[in-house]
Amino acid sequence: MLDLRSTETALLADRHTFAVQAWLSSRASSAVSFDGHGIKVRSTGLGVPLLNLALGANFININDADIRSEIEAVKTFFAARRVPWYWWISPFSSPADIGARLEASGATYDPPDLPAMIAPRLPRRTEVNPDLRVWQADTRADLKAASYIRRIAFKFPSGIGANYFEDMAEDWLLSHPAHLYLASVNDGPPAAIGAWIVAEGVPGIYVMATLPEWRQRGLGKAILQRLLADAAADGYQMIVLTASNMGEPLYRQFGFERVFGYSFYLPEHADEDAEIYIDN
Repeated sequence: MLDLRSTETALLADRHTFAVQAWLSSRASSAVSFDGHGIKVRSTGLGVPLLNLALGANFININDADIRSEIEAVKTFFAARRVPWYWWISPFSSPADIGARLEASGATYDPPDLPAMIAPRLPRRTEVNPDLRVWQADTRADLKAASYIRRIAFKFPSGIGANYFEDMAEDWLLSHPAHLYLASVNDGPPAAIGAWIVAEGVPGIYVMATLPEWRQRGLGKAILQRLLADAAADGYQMIVLTASNMGEPLYRQFGFERVFGYSFYLPEHADEDAEIYIDN
């Protein structure tokens, strides 16, 4: 049985999460990125912090001056892009005091930490409410509906991410590495979405969202059941995710357990009241 308390398992979840977040933020038509000595930076150019990211810190055998220089390079990169952004830090970042170094550079720690969760066993059989319909996206119309649901559910500014899924249609419609699903009540319009994405050899749950007027209908649970069943059918034994405060109780019902938390740092002069739009 998978040991959720092992450092190896937690590191795998960390590598998976950073790999997927880097991939998602590099696929927009306006995306720009760079890799430094200990950091991956990805920017879609869209005006939502979670779509413009500095990911982790892995400054091994790098002197203090070079670390400061790299931090400044990240700030300069995003200043030129003129977009809001976040710096993700995990408990495995190096040096251990990287958070203090970011704060010394003008960044602000933005609590609470974001839970990283793992389910060590995936159900192979599920029971779905017969009044709900769940299907895998296979048309551009599905992608258009998914973009709308994501933008509305996460309160993105008007026009931001309006064609999010259509801009990387092949990734979603060919199911590699992403598998996107939609759900509706009976024959109603698409009202919820969710996906599993494979990276570092394991799947993870992403873009779980339901339109406000369709919440409390069990749509999110129905999609999650389908995601877990399909991942199990493909032979996977575990699955990971990062959970919002709203989503964490749902995931615990399906056997997910918290293994660590991600810290977020806002850049200098950022709006500290800005929401972190987490896709789960």
